[in-house]
Amino acid sequence: MKIGRILLFTGLLIGLCNLISPAQTLTPEQARTDLSYLKRKLDLLHPGMGYYTPQARMEQLYDSLYNRLTAPMDYLAFFHHVSPLVTALKDGHTNLNHRKNFISKQTRFIPFYIRPVGTQYFISHNVSPDTSLRRGTELLTINGRTVADLHHELMNNDHSGSDGDNLTGRRQWSLVQFADYYAAWYGSSDSIVITYRFPKDTLTRQKRLACPTLHGFRAIMQRRYRNEIDHRPNLSVRVVDTLTHTAVLRVSSFMGLKKTDPFQWAFNRRLKQAFKQIRQQNVQNLVVDMQGNGGGIVMNSARLLQYWMPKPFTIMEHEEMKGAARNELVTRWNPFSALNFSLQYKHTTAGGFASRSSRRRYRPKKQMAFKGNLYFLMNGASFSATTSVLAKTLDAGMGTFVGEASGSAYWGDFAGHFKMVTLPNSRMQVRIPLKKLTHAVVPDRANGFTVEPDFTVTRSYDDLMANRDYVLDYTLRLVRQGVVARQPIKIRPLQASR
Repeated sequence: MKIGRILLFTGLLIGLCNLISPAQTLTPEQARTDLSYLKRKLDLLHPGMGYYTPQARMEQLYDSLYNRLTAPMDYLAFFHHVSPLVTALKDGHTNLNHRKNFISKQTRFIPFYIRPVGTQYFISHNVSPDTSLRRGTELLTINGRTVADLHHELMNNDHSGSDGDNLTGRRQWSLVQFADYYAAWYGSSDSIVITYRFPKDTLTRQKRLACPTLHGFRAIMQRRYRNEIDHRPNLSVRVVDTLTHTAVLRVSSFMGLKKTDPFQWAFNRRLKQAFKQIRQQNVQNLVVDMQGNGGGIVMNSARLLQYWMPKPFTIMEHEEMKGAARNELVTRWNPFSALNFSLQYKHTTAGGFASRSSRRRYRPKKQMAFKGNLYFLMNGASFSATTSVLAKTLDAGMGTFVGEASGSAYWGDFAGHFKMVTLPNSRMQVRIPLKKLTHAVVPDRANGFTVEPDFTVTRSYDDLMANRDYVLDYTLRLVRQGVVARQPIKIRPLQASR
């Protein structure tokens, strides 16, 4: 599997976490103030309070956490203490982050990328000084704890990128960014002690390894694994099999291609170029690779759908927010924000607001429409707007889904606008989504809580050793065998009445 997207996301938590600044101790009063402040903000703003975890259970959890704050607590211990309240929401868009400027160039990280095969964990990329730890070395323990135990703890203490009780998003991100998750939860380490086994060897060995800074990590990755870095740009097209007329469209993000492009014209142009190329090269089997696509702008996901949806469609059935969310979108320094808000939203009977334009209709691109077989590569990190694309395609009875379940729910999610809340004493930050976005899909057409794969694919040891994109490899075999889960919809041309 290519590692370009891993390098892209490495440091995501780094921008939010700094684990080596001077220690901070909070008094019980300061800790209780922070916790109650967070609970009040969640109750006021979060549209999903009580949705996945009943409100009564949330109240019990809060009371338990609050009542246990009876002694001074250091910063990292308080971070661990607050985490259960955030993770109990089971919302992949709600994130607990370390305080601002809490990272530095001296923060050190575990010097590996780790990948599972079955119940075992192996080194896939090594940036430590010890080059004998080659790919395929089984990693057994880190500082006396099994890797499986560590992975389980990390994925259960951060719900980012995974909605409800779905595990695929948490499992995916906590491994792709294992070094970041480890530093965020346990702290920066100058070195670690590992136990391991070399390939085709039963002897368990032990070694202490120095941990690199982010700069050192990236420099060694570039030097040792230059040929494995995925340089494919977003929305790039690559013909992979001329015999079956198969191409891969890489969709790595639905974020804008330019920072100053409110109407997303650059994304739209690149997308048009991609499907023009697909048409010119007579592609009959299109593999849409959305592995690791964490989402982005819903409008861009709708534009992608326009190239294969058979008839006009909407993405969202409803977009709703709580009444207090208005104060986050209407600001004093912008005299037009109040007018803009009233034009975009209307009051609901529950005292909140609903979008006036949530049911915007998009028309298919008739001239450039793709009418062949669609295959979708997905994993747990296929989240948010990516799941919107998958859900709408499934709802339309189209596509063959390969890989593992996406990170978001089929019904929709809590996203749209966000509020970053800073706790007054610890200065931890919590990102709170303001909108409940409900997909315009038929519930009975779901194939699971998320969008589930028609063909579940897992990594083999040979896949690991070859650094193979095993999901794509499996999909190309389906293409060669002519296997599809859903046939393309045939649209009859309109005929004049006689």
